[in-house]
Amino acid sequence: MKDANFTQKLMVYVQLFAGMALFGTGTPSAKIVSEAFPMFLGPFLRLLVAALALTPFLFIYRHRLPRISRQNWIKIVVIGGVGIVAFTLFLLNGMQRVNGVVGSVVMSLSPAAMATSAVLFMHDSMGWRKVLAVTLAVAGVLVINVSGQSIQSSGWNLVLGSVLVFCAVASQTLYSLLGKQLIRDLSPLVALPLIVWVATLLFAGPGLYQIGSFDFSEPTLNAWLALLVWGLGPLAIGTLVWFRGLSQVPPSTASGYMSAMPATALALSYFWLGDEFHPIHLVGFALVFTSIGLVTWAHRIKEASQKKVQCAADTHDCAMPC
Repeated sequence: MKDANFTQKLMVYVQLFAGMALFGTGTPSAKIVSEAFPMFLGPFLRLLVAALALTPFLFIYRHRLPRISRQNWIKIVVIGGVGIVAFTLFLLNGMQRVNGVVGSVVMSLSPAAMATSAVLFMHDSMGWRKVLAVTLAVAGVLVINVSGQSIQSSGWNLVLGSVLVFCAVASQTLYSLLGKQLIRDLSPLVALPLIVWVATLLFAGPGLYQIGSFDFSEPTLNAWLALLVWGLGPLAIGTLVWFRGLSQVPPSTASGYMSAMPATALALSYFWLGDEFHPIHLVGFALVFTSIGLVTWAHRIKEASQKKVQCAADTHDCAMPC
């Protein structure tokens, strides 16, 4: 029984890590797509790929659709509109004004933003282990992304670009927090296809407008591959896996795993984009994996403490001894 419980918990941690690792495939693939397709057409095609891939789940679970409450429909629309569409627009427009290092510095705030929001809005608890884990995660992401680069932006572009990228971080945080609430009532296999179709329809107007003036023979095979990876990796498969793990842990625990995203993005960029390796990156990877181990340890200690309290209460109530 204990071995089965351990295996179940291990699978939760694997899902959290794998979900964020798949999110990391979006960075190099999005870079390739943004260079090969117009600003709105690329994201629209990416969303369309993900929506079509997820549609079979809507057919399989179609009997659940009429039972979705009005409140959950509102969450679905907000997550699709803010968590996906606004995130994409904020990030694309922000990265046009600042270089990669500035964007990486701001995006590295994702674990801290997730943990802080969980405490403020979901009354989650943060012990010293989780605080240290988030700190190490931010430090690791900074080391991974900033080393070997320099800040080239300045003035108004630096300020506006940084604000836009931070708005993308806020959108991503809202995506996870609202998603956590939504999947309490709906299976991710039902919720995610609806969320993605909402985002696809919102992007359809400007995306279809740019189709008329675009030559589809121009993108290379690598660009089309990147489009498929960007749609299926972080959005279709990655979000399903992430939501599955997220449904079983507090948001503050999940926040520690968000650092796996930039770590995976950099590792993939070595092979796909030909990015230069710097030995200091190993320090960043070490900090990221240490933070993940620490937040996992903190979650296990909290679970053990809660179980001990429950056992004591059951014993006090003359229940069977633990």
